[in-house]
Amino acid sequence: MFRALLLLLAVAFAPALAHAADMGGLRARLTPQLIQQVFPGAEEVGAADGQPPALPVRVRGEVAGYIFSTRDTVNATGYAGTPFDLIGEITLDGRITGAVLLAEYESILNRGVSRAVMDAYIAGFAAATLADWRAVRPDQVKGATTSARLMKSGMQAAARVVASERLPQPAVTEPTLDRGTFANASVAELLQGRAIARLSVPFADVRRAFAAAGATPQHKAADDAPFLDVYAALLTPPAIGANILGLQRFNEAIDRQGDGGLTIWIASVGEYPFAGTARSRLATGFFEDVVSIAQGGKALRLQPSMLRGIRATGGGNEVDELDAALVFLPAGAGLDPLAPWWLMIDVLGRGADGASVRIPFALTYALPPQYVLTPPPKDVSSPPPAWLEAWQHKRADVVLTLLLLATVTAIFLGQDVLTRHRRAFAWTRVAVLTVTLAWLGWWAGGQLSVVNVLAFVQAPFTATPLTNFLLDPIVLILSVYVAATLLILGRGVYCGWLCPFGALQELSNRLAVALRVPQLRVPHALQEKLWAVKYIAALLILGLVFVAPALSHSAAEIEPFKTAISVKFAREAPYVLYALALLLLGLFVERFYCRFLCPLGATLAFLGRLRMVRWLKRRPQCGTDCRICEAQCPVGAIANTGAIDMNECLQCMDCQVAYHDETLCPPLIQRRKRRDLRHAAGINVPLP
Repeated sequence: MFRALLLLLAVAFAPALAHAADMGGLRARLTPQLIQQVFPGAEEVGAADGQPPALPVRVRGEVAGYIFSTRDTVNATGYAGTPFDLIGEITLDGRITGAVLLAEYESILNRGVSRAVMDAYIAGFAAATLADWRAVRPDQVKGATTSARLMKSGMQAAARVVASERLPQPAVTEPTLDRGTFANASVAELLQGRAIARLSVPFADVRRAFAAAGATPQHKAADDAPFLDVYAALLTPPAIGANILGLQRFNEAIDRQGDGGLTIWIASVGEYPFAGTARSRLATGFFEDVVSIAQGGKALRLQPSMLRGIRATGGGNEVDELDAALVFLPAGAGLDPLAPWWLMIDVLGRGADGASVRIPFALTYALPPQYVLTPPPKDVSSPPPAWLEAWQHKRADVVLTLLLLATVTAIFLGQDVLTRHRRAFAWTRVAVLTVTLAWLGWWAGGQLSVVNVLAFVQAPFTATPLTNFLLDPIVLILSVYVAATLLILGRGVYCGWLCPFGALQELSNRLAVALRVPQLRVPHALQEKLWAVKYIAALLILGLVFVAPALSHSAAEIEPFKTAISVKFAREAPYVLYALALLLLGLFVERFYCRFLCPLGATLAFLGRLRMVRWLKRRPQCGTDCRICEAQCPVGAIANTGAIDMNECLQCMDCQVAYHDETLCPPLIQRRKRRDLRHAAGINVPLP
């Protein structure tokens, strides 16, 4: 058995040894492929200079952003206190263009949660900006939510540090038109986002409008023809104008509009020829005669000097070939680009008396907010800490966990009453174990592990922030409860009632008994030798914390908890086969893993020696006149002397049920017989 244990630990150590990587300077850790992952299109990466360490990224010779590492910048750590190396890039306008996890020592990754799942989650950081991380959802990484939260928190902190020291900080004191930011967008996207506005009026509507005025339109068309089909956009923001005109034409237009000026693009595909053959219309003065811009009750009439007809803009999009006009408004024209304005188009006609009639149709334009720079709010507050986000997200799970712990506490406080009723106690135990397995383990992820003990042991030596332990509310609540009950009653409160894998073993064994699977009883002499295995495993794992932390997490793979509970058997075949083998043994030897292999149980048993209460009741006849409890104890924790070994006892209370059973416990049977004889003789004095 000892040789098998050593072989198991050697196999467990192998992944950690293979995981070691070069952790040199940031530039030395980057490869061309990694650079393109975090900043697609990067052409040159410079050397780190200044603080915090960050590498300037150049595109076309200009600095476009900075590549940084959480390890070098804020030294963000995982759950066990070991720093991870998360590489990211932030542009000069505060966008995260990409992120890659270069190194990590999270025990759940590759041993329960696929590294590909975490990599996909981290690639999603590209949806974030310095101010908005709402699209990044750690709770979507099932089975490794705590690690995901820590990585998100580390990236947020590192990005804030780099931004505050390296990025230009424009002084925006009031909402201002964004004249500098460019982002690729199609015409369809600009239309959908209302950066391009459209007015479509069929001729039937025009004819009805003129009929209501007692006039007829000057131009004719079919009723269903799009008589007015007009597009308009404010071109000045590069994110709009450069996507419509193309960079070359856009730059030409901006040069013409002058400092503080505005450029408006107007195009038409309708039957009304106000913008059709734009250059000839502009030459004849027709365009400025029928088109105006209105805002705030004022109309701005267009002058020939403001207009330029264009065709084939060079934008390479679906509006590229439309006849269109550019309207250049000087800085003092009076148009506020941040407020809605109306493009007014007069349709000409004649009244019944032959007089000229004009009926205006209006296209409304309101600049979308993403093209406006806004000042920061006056009461700028820091984003909520990552641990608070976790507690808010798991409010319902926290309440249910507290209810489960309250139920277990009530069972222990009222055990003297409950164990007098064998059937009621049996159903209560099965119900609690079912909730522990299905809800606490498989749903809420509340499976404690020796890894949790390692995290607490390492914390003082690795300067792990205490807030790291707040990131998993369920595990923290369980840990506090177990620590309290450990000092009062010993290890059995958790191991016997609140361990999901222990519940899985016991419930499967109960099913095996119901199916008449033969049960094997381990001789007491052999059992005492096998008990030592779990204590040796616990000492090896905890000892490695101080000499090889990464190996200690690999050695913890002796626990099947990740496989059977955390990821519900969705793991590599060797781990699944190992967990199934333990469960198979448990069908013949109840709680086989808990009794002989569990390093967590061994650690709790050692700490449980400090317990204050020895509450399980015994009689003088136990182990002498009667050995029923010894025979019935499912884990062999009762010696042939009748004494209970509290280091091995799981406090299942089977012995307490027998203690109160007048049909099973010999002293109670004798007392019942004496009582019945006294009643038959008419003597009602109660027996002692």
